Amino acid sequence: MMTVIHSTPRRGRFTTSVFLGLAFLAGTAQAQERGGPEAGSIEAGREASQSCAACHGIKGNSNNPAFPSLAGQPARYIAAQLEAYRSREREDAIMNAQAANLDEQQIRDIAAYYAAQELEISNPATEGSALGAVLYHHGRENVAACAACHSSDGYGNQPAGFPALRGMSTTYLIQSLRDYRSGKREHGQAALMLPIAAELSDEEIEALAAHIATLD
Repeated sequence: MMTVIHSTPRRGRFTTSVFLGLAFLAGTAQAQERGGPEAGSIEAGREASQSCAACHGIKGNSNNPAFPSLAGQPARYIAAQLEAYRSREREDAIMNAQAANLDEQQIRDIAAYYAAQELEISNPATEGSALGAVLYHHGRENVAACAACHSSDGYGNQPAGFPALRGMSTTYLIQSLRDYRSGKREHGQAALMLPIAAELSDEEIEALAAHIATLD
């Protein structure tokens, strides 16, 4: 794990703080409107998620860097993604087809099942990025610190439905940030990422992914 470098406060930090406060409130409000994860059945979700294992791994621990691990992610976050795939607000040929056959209860069940699983990180990266550490923990002008929503250790925020980042592959993280930057992912809470990702260069995206890969 690399040493975090504390950057000098910069202009615009007050604006960033206000944005983060609004983002948290928006996420919490949306989560409350969606209902709690208790609405889903873990056992039913185990059955409904059998076809998901081909890409997302056994119990949601993916071995393919192109596909994210779902184990331990907030149930609200997983449900929101499945609903977005089902409505085609989020485009992906495989997931659009998979989600199209799910009803509301099955989505809640699958979300509850994966949220109850334990994330396994077998080989965290040992070499990260100094730039990525600064951006993740402190941000910069016009770029909020990732830790504010996703926690300093990458565990996410369960009540607000903000996803955990620890355990995600650099391949998936880089693609996700590029999709936010281009506006490809803009449904629901993802809209909170758009103004942040829009400010990131390719170098910064790769640096963030490199640092996040060290979180265990």
